Amino acid sequence: MANDVLIVDDSMVARMAIRNFLKPTGATLREAASGEEALEVLDTGYSPAIIYLDLTMPGMGGALALQEIRARKPSLPVVVITADVQSQTLEELGRYGVSGVIRKPADKVSVLTWYGKAAAR
Repeated sequence: MANDVLIVDDSMVARMAIRNFLKPTGATLREAASGEEALEVLDTGYSPAIIYLDLTMPGMGGALALQEIRARKPSLPVVVITADVQSQTLEELGRYGVSGVIRKPADKVSVLTWYGKAAAR
């Protein structure tokens, strides 16, 4: 749906920050604490307007989760939120079809900008 958002991060604090940024928009928010959990949510038929995805998580990390999300939903906007903004990492994410990257800790303006783009699609 146009206002559904999936937040994927193993850090409850990071998820809470993004949730607090998005609450005033009226977005319907779902959360996952891992890449595996995110895929389980998507496999139920849930189709968010955008996914905010942490890159570094235990188990299935964000890069592999991004590849799996792309296999399931090729046009779904996925914005990676990470402290790792090295050019090699950014190039790898580009090959996997990332929609955008926000440097951690995520800032309100960046989160809301990407949400606005996704909701307008």
